[in-house]
Amino acid sequence: MNDNIRLQELFDNFHPTLADSNLFNHRLERKIAMIDEVRQSQATHIRRYRMAVIAAFVAGIVFGGALLAFILSSPSDAPLFTFGINFYPLIFIEQNSRLISALLASLMIAFSIIAVLNTRELTSRIRSKGI
Repeated sequence: MNDNIRLQELFDNFHPTLADSNLFNHRLERKIAMIDEVRQSQATHIRRYRMAVIAAFVAGIVFGGALLAFILSSPSDAPLFTFGINFYPLIFIEQNSRLISALLASLMIAFSIIAVLNTRELTSRIRSKGI
């Protein structure tokens, strides 16, 4: 009970003075400028993400297409590469080099498409949060 009376007296005796409005305006303008810097930074990051995704997509398509063109242009009865060693796993890879190369090319193209979709989703989430 005594604590409540002391707190009540403390609040009753508290009379804050108003600060200088110029100081308040200066602080407010500085905080708004910092918010604008954060927004510009986020916009810059989104542009970088987009450029990185476009570069990954183009590289995946170019390298995947080049690899598929190389696979299709080489003779079908000869393996794409040979190791020259009689070790069963390497012989298996030599015999199925076309299939393995086509699989790797397909994975590169799929990875680039998935990267584009994931980054688009990421940028849309960033944009909806605060920009």
